[in-house]
Amino acid sequence: MNILDTTVQTTNIKPWAKGNAETKLKSACQEFEAFFINALLKSADKAKPKGGLFDDNKDSDMYSSMMNMEFAKSISQGGGMGLGDILFRQLQASK
Repeated sequence: MNILDTTVQTTNIKPWAKGNAETKLKSACQEFEAFFINALLKSADKAKPKGGLFDDNKDSDMYSSMMNMEFAKSISQGGGMGLGDILFRQLQASK
């Protein structure tokens, strides 16, 4: 029995942003939001019907996984869902 998900998407976490602590924290919050959005998109992929352009095979799963990660990064960098900003403000206030 294989307990590992064969479509696990790994992400390359960017190194800490150069600059002060605030810039680094903002970058980390944005990366977290991208990771969270990717998890949502991956969950949504499981609900889509199989067939047509995206048949049920390893190649389309890999492509779909990579596409979701790029969508997540793009959404996060474009303002996202606000999760990164909320997290940033909360962490900034707790200093």
